Amino acid sequence: MDSLDRVVKPKTKRAKRFLENRAPKLTENTKNAMFIKGGNASSTVTEALKDVYALKKPFGVLYKKKNITRPFEDQMSLEFFSKKSDCSLFLFGSHNKKRPHNLIIGRMYDYHVLDMVELGIEKLVRLRDIKCGRCTISSGIEM
Repeated sequence: MDSLDRVVKPKTKRAKRFLENRAPKLTENTKNAMFIKGGNASSTVTEALKDVYALKKPFGVLYKKKNITRPFEDQMSLEFFSKKSDCSLFLFGSHNKKRPHNLIIGRMYDYHVLDMVELGIEKLVRLRDIKCGRCTISSGIEM
């Protein structure tokens, strides 16, 4: 029997609560996301990050300072931020001559980068520019 196959028995109540929290659940917890600006982030990228953060609001962390990192070359800083803020999703925005208005969306598993997708912004429409009727808390189905 390998050491990986054996079941870990908790020795204290604290360890038991920790293992129960990490166990598989019928409905998993909501995934937290972190929004990071790169070293050179244009106003378009910054506004896009803010809009996506507004959609994910209670389950997101917005880093306002510029972070000089390159996710495809070195993931160590992303993994550090992920562990620090307990986030499993990230959105990284940057801007340079070769890749203007660039967004990188990625997932993490166990605080390690699982996969990433790189997207470019051609035309940004802000959330506040979209004209629609507002819903109030009291609006609902009348019976």
